[in-house]
Amino acid sequence: MRKCGLCFMLMAVLVLIFTGCSRHSSYGTPPPIKKLKWGMNVTEAFHVLGISEKDVTKTTLGTTSTFIGKGKIMISGRPAEYSLTFDYYFSEPVLIGITAKFKPEDIEDVEQNLTKQRGQGEYRYTAISKPLSVTWKDDTLEHNEQWKAKVEEIYRNNGVEVTDESLGKGINVGNKPITSCQLTLDKTSPLFGTILFNGQVAAMLNYPDRYTPKK
Repeated sequence: MRKCGLCFMLMAVLVLIFTGCSRHSSYGTPPPIKKLKWGMNVTEAFHVLGISEKDVTKTTLGTTSTFIGKGKIMISGRPAEYSLTFDYYFSEPVLIGITAKFKPEDIEDVEQNLTKQRGQGEYRYTAISKPLSVTWKDDTLEHNEQWKAKVEEIYRNNGVEVTDESLGKGINVGNKPITSCQLTLDKTSPLFGTILFNGQVAAMLNYPDRYTPKK
């Protein structure tokens, strides 16, 4: 009996250890597509989605490249047109953004699903109280000094000054959310029904080694 009790305690400890590890294996709200992770490179992301270059159209703007899917994928419980944005500024491209566009009849359900997942969002309205957009944000880096220090180190290693002053010289990373997403609700906008998912900070925390300057 005593032996069984010791075995049970050992198993309980192992469960706690592995549970704790899994909680810290990624940062912030994960991408809206299962098994994707902020900071993945192009090869990794395509493997997760089961696609290749023939399944996307590539556009480039500055140091970022966006891969627009030719089909649809399930996001927030509804089929959506999608695109993946990667930052190519560093030594290895990293996934920093996802865009999803839904049919008008699916927008209300998507909004409700995101509210269940992330809590109440921040709404913007027109002067006559019509909704323009709703944004959901994770906690900012100022709520976690350890994570904030990691991101600041990445900026410094790339020759960018950081500061804690709102008007100081350099970038104040403390006010950056780990991830965020914005749903456009303005029916007069061409972006109506589009969600922009931003995981730039989470990508830095997930894969800091990929944020090294190009040689």
